[in-house]
Amino acid sequence: MYILKNALKNIRRNKGRNILVGLILTTIIAATVVGLVINNTASAVIIDYRFRFGSQVSIGLDVEVLRTRYDIPPDVFISPIAHISPERALTFAQSQYLMRYVMTASKIAGNNDLTAVADANIPRPTFRVGLDGERIDIDTDEIEQMIMPQFRVMGNMWSEFETGERFLLEGQMPEFAGEALISQELAEINRLTVGDKITVLSTTMVVLEDEPVSTKLTVSGIYLDLTETESQQGGFADPFLNRRNEILTTADTFIKSIEQDPRILNVIYLQITYYLRAPAYLPYFEAEIREKGLDAAMFVTTDEAAFNTIVEPVEGLRSIIFPFVIVVLGLGAIILILLSTIAIRERKYEIGVLRAMGMKKGKVVRGLLYEMGIVTVICLVLGLAVGNIAAQPVADNLLQQQVEIAENTAPAQIRPQAGTMEAAMEVAVRDLMGPMNPPEAEPLSEISVRLSAPAMLQIAAVAILLAFAASAIGFVNIMKYEPIKILMERD
Repeated sequence: MYILKNALKNIRRNKGRNILVGLILTTIIAATVVGLVINNTASAVIIDYRFRFGSQVSIGLDVEVLRTRYDIPPDVFISPIAHISPERALTFAQSQYLMRYVMTASKIAGNNDLTAVADANIPRPTFRVGLDGERIDIDTDEIEQMIMPQFRVMGNMWSEFETGERFLLEGQMPEFAGEALISQELAEINRLTVGDKITVLSTTMVVLEDEPVSTKLTVSGIYLDLTETESQQGGFADPFLNRRNEILTTADTFIKSIEQDPRILNVIYLQITYYLRAPAYLPYFEAEIREKGLDAAMFVTTDEAAFNTIVEPVEGLRSIIFPFVIVVLGLGAIILILLSTIAIRERKYEIGVLRAMGMKKGKVVRGLLYEMGIVTVICLVLGLAVGNIAAQPVADNLLQQQVEIAENTAPAQIRPQAGTMEAAMEVAVRDLMGPMNPPEAEPLSEISVRLSAPAMLQIAAVAILLAFAASAIGFVNIMKYEPIKILMERD
């Protein structure tokens, strides 16, 4: 207890020197907090995005392989849209290398007993197309019984609810197979309420086998739609292109429908996104799906380009912060060692007196360690507080600089020229089926940094190590002298 009390008195007695040491140590700790927190957060973000983008599989069409295979001239347009049959896509999903898969599906349907929003009474055709592409004339009596395209049944497509373009007005979101949402306008026209059952059928524009494929749905909720009202095609406002005529359901609804009636595979558009258990499984997954029938003209890859685009500013941020932390710790350690050595030498006579009075070396060292430990604890608390406050503004400023650098150095993205066949194909696919690919990757422009418990322990360990290193060299220099010699050398 005496040693501790004496250490407290010595701190007050040498407050000028201790304040200087404290300011330097607090600055080092605060700078370390900023650097370590930003570095740890950036590393966690990079790992998270690498797992997400490195594990998401992209299957595309290699146009050059097709040109070589069929000797197609370069000036002949080939649609880059990769088509995989729904049966094969579902087969690919049954793989041990996948962590999960996300399925979206849609189909155009109708029902002569239901009225679509903004139904324009489109003229009915006099023929339809068989599965083999042959033209089949329709009898006059049969024309009125045809099931025309009125609705779009969409599975697992909820993006507008996330962006705020759609809101749930009544009921609840679909949870089970067979439940669906309909728009407020569609509900009012057909006097439908939550809990009502409806049936949508595949259109008879294409001959399947016998009767149209039917899907029975229960209205679980009604949504308010704030998106654009309709699209124009061929001079007519086709009802199935009107966003109010979209019937939203789960992917499980389509899975159950396929199990009950496999013919539905001929009338749906299905897209599956695969996620590997780990990026390293890509070669094995590719080999497996090629054995299952994936054409050689298709390529299989992970979205490494999107990953690089998104995390490039964060990588730059980490590359700046890590050397900064090393430099701060190195210079701080040198300064503290010098100050500690000078302070110990100035207190050489005091130590000599204590030793002459019979105090052992260990107790003298313990008293000096108590002093440095108390100063370190105070500086640690202040440094953690200051560093935690400064970390977010510093991270925002540095990240913004890296984003600007990434934007200035990024190559321009080539988009289809307006009015070309490529541009028309892109618009048609987006309107009918939704986006074929994920949104274009944008650089990560903000990260949220915070001081975690592990980071606090790391910083505390660094502070203690610095304090011990600064004190140890002084202790070694002073403890090698005997007390008589110390007293004799006093000026």
